[in-house]
Amino acid sequence: MLETRSIKALYPFALAEGEGVGTAYEYAAKRRVMKPLFEHVKAGSRVLVAGLPEKYGTSLDFVLAAVDAGARVVAVDERQAAIDRAKKAIAECMRAPDVTFVRVDSLDAVARGEEFDVALSCEVLQRVPAHGRRDFAHALTRRAPRGVVFVPNSENPSHLEISGLGGFTKRGLADVLGARDGDVGYLDMPPFPPGITRTTEQRGHASSGLLEAIAMRGLDVYCAAERVVPEALARKIAHIVWGRWG
Repeated sequence: MLETRSIKALYPFALAEGEGVGTAYEYAAKRRVMKPLFEHVKAGSRVLVAGLPEKYGTSLDFVLAAVDAGARVVAVDERQAAIDRAKKAIAECMRAPDVTFVRVDSLDAVARGEEFDVALSCEVLQRVPAHGRRDFAHALTRRAPRGVVFVPNSENPSHLEISGLGGFTKRGLADVLGARDGDVGYLDMPPFPPGITRTTEQRGHASSGLLEAIAMRGLDVYCAAERVVPEALARKIAHIVWGRWG
């Protein structure tokens, strides 16, 4: 069982990646979607991190979820710089987790290989050329009986404009994954505009300041309420579309 973690508890992991409160909020929202998958994960299970994010963070939340469940992690990517960044982030905030990094020759190879219990992927599928996305997704679903893919929401124009990332609609991701309507959705709708930047000093203060702690507690409540946001609104304000199988 994957326990809920507060945004304040997730914040040090976002800091280790060079990110801030927005990333900690994202990790809290994603953890809720991952929770059903981890009902089947136990000590000794194997979790695949299928590619590292294109731009934001290093998917340290995936590693943390696996560690919380006592599972082993294999993280695969084709970019050595992304792997090095992830290793550095882990070294800063985690003590000897069971994580193996594998560099492959191409993005296509990320979804192919040995089988795992769960596959997790964030901010990766949009990097795959459009003609190969369905094959990539189907290879990933064959590699693990359960998993979830998180991609940027292309129906939130302000988020895509600021991030510079490609994205998917909910229907588009469902089509690529072959997912049912109930297995796709929106998340990550923080009550502040995208693109806010803070200095390293400001980020560090947020981990210990009383007012920041109170604000983060308020964000926990707001994040939990994402589930009742009408889809017509979520489609326009969510940063992420997710698709799950298994």
